Amino acid sequence: MRKLSLSKMDLDSILNLSKKKKRDIFKKRLKELNLPSKKSEHYRYFDISHLLSKPYSLYLPIVKETKESDELIIEDGSIISLPKGVKIDVVNEIEIDKEHFDQIYYINHLLSQNVIKLTFDRDCELKVIHRFSKDDILLPYRLKIDVTNRADVKIYEYFEDSVKESLIFYGLDIDIESGSNFEWVRIQDEFSKSYSMVASHFIKVRESSKFNLKTFDIGEGKICHNTKIDLFKDSKCNANHLVYVDNEAIRANNIKINHKDRNGKTNQNARHVLKDRSTAIFDALIKVENSGAKAITHQNNRSILLNDKAYMVSKPQLEIYIDDLEASHGSTTGQIDKDEIFYLRSRGINEKEAKKMIILGFMKEIIEEVQNEAIRDDIMNRFEKIYNRDTRDLK
Repeated sequence: MRKLSLSKMDLDSILNLSKKKKRDIFKKRLKELNLPSKKSEHYRYFDISHLLSKPYSLYLPIVKETKESDELIIEDGSIISLPKGVKIDVVNEIEIDKEHFDQIYYINHLLSQNVIKLTFDRDCELKVIHRFSKDDILLPYRLKIDVTNRADVKIYEYFEDSVKESLIFYGLDIDIESGSNFEWVRIQDEFSKSYSMVASHFIKVRESSKFNLKTFDIGEGKICHNTKIDLFKDSKCNANHLVYVDNEAIRANNIKINHKDRNGKTNQNARHVLKDRSTAIFDALIKVENSGAKAITHQNNRSILLNDKAYMVSKPQLEIYIDDLEASHGSTTGQIDKDEIFYLRSRGINEKEAKKMIILGFMKEIIEEVQNEAIRDDIMNRFEKIYNRDTRDLK
């Protein structure tokens, strides 16, 4: 496989990497947005230029023979194991969102030779595990998820790796049909320097349907998730985000939620705990269009910095074009409250344990939103594992 560096390629060269039939659509949109760089608003604090300047071997996943298991396992973009009864296809092209804010969304669609399509027409809980095993590659792949027939679907998504210096372009295109419910729980932890990821997602929440998004970012890594959500009449979106990062991690959640019709409801709640030289980015926009009358939208972010070199970028935003709605947003960033530590110490708890109780209590509020008890306990154990390796440095 020949090496390529996307930052050194022009638009036509990138387009020529793809065999897609509808390349004109991608070309038009990428010309409007320009290729990704530090000048792109959502990459201002996440150094996309540095990632794209590295030479990678382009690796295109292939269709492999699969075996049956209780989980859907995807290794280097190819299905290797899947549960019985889940409708899965591999398709060449799918409908794309022509209004997405992220350039990588279109580049990923261009480069993804095949798309893994899952269709749910009945209630289902499914664990999806992504595994990465190849070094120094650029790996593009995507999943298409359709939730139909008023189904109630929950997906728990995990990432496993043993690679270094690879760049993953990944994403989900989700269509939640009228009256259906979909919950997406993403748990992404890294305990050492490994792959980098830029993931771009598009979720369509149709009339009277509900979407729950729960994301948990843990440990190290340079990972950015760019998510666009469109809400239609009487639809609901609850989005919860929890981030605990250390060392020189950069974790970004750029989320744009659009109220495109009446009576949409959004509630977004984020918590961040940062240590060492880590950076977290919460760039969240809720937009209520002229057609979004009677919208209810609330947005809040709270962050704790455990030392002076940690850096938090918090940008909760409302963009509103009507008066007939209920809306609020807010953001706070600070250190552990000394009065809380004093109170716990006055009850005979030493300072180390007092800090742990405060931090884990701060995170537990989001973790408890996960209804599945086994998944909830697993998430808490993953956060405690990271916390316990770090407590010696919390001064």
